[in-house]
Amino acid sequence: MHRVRGESMTMNAGSEHPFRTRSLGPIGVEIEGLDLRQAISDSAFAALRATVVEEGLVLFRDQSLEPETQIALGKRFGPIEQLVVGDEDAEPSMVKISNVDAEGRVRQDEDHFMKLIAINEGWHTDSSFREIPSSFSVFTCVVAPEEGGDTMWAHLQRAFDRLDDGTRSRLVGRAGVHDYAAAYRARGNERGGIVGFDSDPLSHPLLREHPESGRPGLYVSEHMPEIEGLSAEEGEAVRSKLLDLVTADDNTYRHHWAEGDVAIWDNRMMLHRAQGFDQRYARVMHHVRVAGSEAPISWTPN
Repeated sequence: MHRVRGESMTMNAGSEHPFRTRSLGPIGVEIEGLDLRQAISDSAFAALRATVVEEGLVLFRDQSLEPETQIALGKRFGPIEQLVVGDEDAEPSMVKISNVDAEGRVRQDEDHFMKLIAINEGWHTDSSFREIPSSFSVFTCVVAPEEGGDTMWAHLQRAFDRLDDGTRSRLVGRAGVHDYAAAYRARGNERGGIVGFDSDPLSHPLLREHPESGRPGLYVSEHMPEIEGLSAEEGEAVRSKLLDLVTADDNTYRHHWAEGDVAIWDNRMMLHRAQGFDQRYARVMHHVRVAGSEAPISWTPN
């Protein structure tokens, strides 16, 4: 498991509330000196947003956010996606990812809601089933299991940089098919249950350009069962090769949650996945997704 490495910290100047960053490992940074529970000035938020776009993943510790505070923080990044998972959520601006039911009982694996959220164990970016996928995610830990239940992230732009020239040229102009229904069927769930996702398969470019930084990155997912123009066998081989590249140990960070942890990441440059855990333990997470502003931009060489 990657943990915070090194004690050196960088002051983020140019803000009336400077914060410090330090590396989490191969990817991502931890931020100290910025309290998300308090009012954040425009300049401090601009510095935070720039750090997320630069690093892909930022982590805060010991900052238990009330739901309204988390939603308000998400709105600073942009309009919030409205999602209803199963029939569990009264607040569509925040998804409660929990194995605890309304009566406080821990759900079992065969529970429909548990099957519903099991899709998160595959490497994915949020809302790739939408024509305009999510831009940012704000994720908080409310209750952490005693063991397991970690989350992993992988950096899509760093993986792009590692592509050999031949592979890169073969991917230019190609698109992957993101299929919501197929992803659920693969997890043994025929019912689905996320209101607001497009149910028909959607295609997105395999090589995409970040709309803010202009940096190129891969756009691949375990929820992408096909690649346009390739046979099923060829497409699976390419997808597996790309996922292996993206999720290499030196391109990932694995986080063991503690109550009050907050992670913010840029879905346009990061994959993530949930790790399994013993269902005897409670695990409660709150997830706010920020809507994207445009469909993924296909990257082409100059």
